Amino acid sequence: MFRSLLAIVLLAMTQWVQATSLESIQRNGTIVIGVRDSSPPFSQMDPQTRALRGYDIDFALGIAKRLNVKPIFKTLESNDRLPWLKQGKADIVIAVLSRTPEREKEIDFSVGYFVTDTRILAKKGRFKSDKDLAGAYLAAVNASTGAKLLRQNFSKTKLAEFDDVPETIKALNADIVEGVVDDAPVLAMALNKLPEAQRNRYAITDFALALEVYSVGIPKNEKTLQTAINNALVDMENSGEALTIFNRWFGPASSAPIARIFKINPSRN
Repeated sequence: MFRSLLAIVLLAMTQWVQATSLESIQRNGTIVIGVRDSSPPFSQMDPQTRALRGYDIDFALGIAKRLNVKPIFKTLESNDRLPWLKQGKADIVIAVLSRTPEREKEIDFSVGYFVTDTRILAKKGRFKSDKDLAGAYLAAVNASTGAKLLRQNFSKTKLAEFDDVPETIKALNADIVEGVVDDAPVLAMALNKLPEAQRNRYAITDFALALEVYSVGIPKNEKTLQTAINNALVDMENSGEALTIFNRWFGPASSAPIARIFKINPSRN
């Protein structure tokens, strides 16, 4: 009796693993992708068309195309990204997700598809070096690497966490906080969207707090899916599509112009 029950449990576990595999995704013809809807220029909801747009969205579409499946986007909050993968609510997550040693204990990652650094948006001259962070009151997005960075490396800094970037900018404009910590292109776009009178008050720091590598989040031990996504990303680089996407969102004519300091390659960025 016990052996029969054990066999049934093992069979159910095997079927559950198969249900989250690349084969299952391709058999169903769809891939569920967790994305953000309020993290421009990486992902945002167009207020008129109600369609998702952004750097992350374009890469999600490119991956789905190369896997020959239809993407199903599900919007999530920053602190949902790892739980959704672990609970099977999403097949993959493409949501400004930085690869860190702590996160690698819980999920797997693709090769990096975007590399940037973490900086501070504040009133001009407020932060000349990281020594000026001591005692400062800063804002960051919930569960972001910026928030974790401040907690772990700048213990004398006071931190306020918000649901998204627009909320952090509101807090900065209201003088509730002294600066906003996020990745450089996110801050650049937020700064460019401010009215000119406000924009002239602020600047992004010349110094960086850390280097960030954005990768696709993948459930733990899904090696075939991880390989397929890596191959798709490398193909996007080799075909020139990755550069086209970068220029669309971060090129000279974009709202957040920055230099491309990386290339996607088979070895991890």
